Amino acid sequence: MEATLKKIRWSTMAYGVMALLILLFVAVLVATYFAPRHLSLVQSFIARAPFPVAIVGYRDMISFAELSENTSSIKRFYENQDFAKLGVRIDFSTEDGQKRLRVREKEVLNKMLEDAVIKKLAKERGIFVSAEMAKQGVARKLEEYGSGQEVQADLARLYGWKLADFEEKIVLPSLYSEKLNESFVKEFDPVSKATTKIEKAAEMLREGSTYSDVAKQYSEGQTALKGGDLGWFALADLAPELRSLVASQQVGTAGNVVESSLGFHIILVEEVKKEKSEQLYKIKQIFVRKQTFADWLEQEMKEAPVWVLDPFYQFDTETGRIEFRKEEWRQFEEELIKKASGDASFFF
Repeated sequence: MEATLKKIRWSTMAYGVMALLILLFVAVLVATYFAPRHLSLVQSFIARAPFPVAIVGYRDMISFAELSENTSSIKRFYENQDFAKLGVRIDFSTEDGQKRLRVREKEVLNKMLEDAVIKKLAKERGIFVSAEMAKQGVARKLEEYGSGQEVQADLARLYGWKLADFEEKIVLPSLYSEKLNESFVKEFDPVSKATTKIEKAAEMLREGSTYSDVAKQYSEGQTALKGGDLGWFALADLAPELRSLVASQQVGTAGNVVESSLGFHIILVEEVKKEKSEQLYKIKQIFVRKQTFADWLEQEMKEAPVWVLDPFYQFDTETGRIEFRKEEWRQFEEELIKKASGDASFFF
């Protein structure tokens, strides 16, 4: 009888301890995701929390601790810069400074998200960066930036990093991005596809089709609907690759295919006039864009399975980025960007 009672007491204690642990876990979760962020105690706790801010691709996660560590490194970088010549004083301790730092945190979070998606896409294609490749990458970076001792001293001073942090946060993501880019070029062959399309357009013109009809059928972008009409331009307003072509082209005759950094063009100069001593050209264009790695990655980001658990943020499938959830924060960020275009001090 006594043995049975003892078992019951131990069982009751075990259930009680389990209940307390569950309550403690729930309390920690509530504190992590819903406690007021302006409280220093909450900030200190979240900075160490191993719980996910975001989950990428069902398996990978970005934790609060990782985000806090990287944001602290960026904060340290700005605070260690000499912006006196710009008349800028970095102070993240004020209420406004804390809000600016939150905008920085969002940028850091989006960079971490991009790195995670790149790594996921790379692994899906059998791309893996070995420890030896990472070491070689670090060695190359050290050669680019100066002596190893100087770089390590700068990393410690500016970011609070060791060489291992530099490898993990900068070199590895860079290597995965580089190798994924190579895979993208082989897999999609974007230049050949664009070349084939623009050559078809050139052939249609040679066969007698009107420029507007060909533009509507083959050109890309909003001007296609208007038969390729771009309007009036000075040479200085055109891409460098197109200036000499437009200046020498016969009016009313479509030019040859020309390649720019954006893609392929067939230009038609409709009319030329002078306005205040400046030569202006009325231009039409058939344009085929070369899909870049950045274009492809942006689309992959939009389609990536991403779950943002922090109620402060949300994932926008239209942009493939993490944005502020509340409108007031989005407006604050927009105002900050507008002011930054005219005054560098607003950037920080």
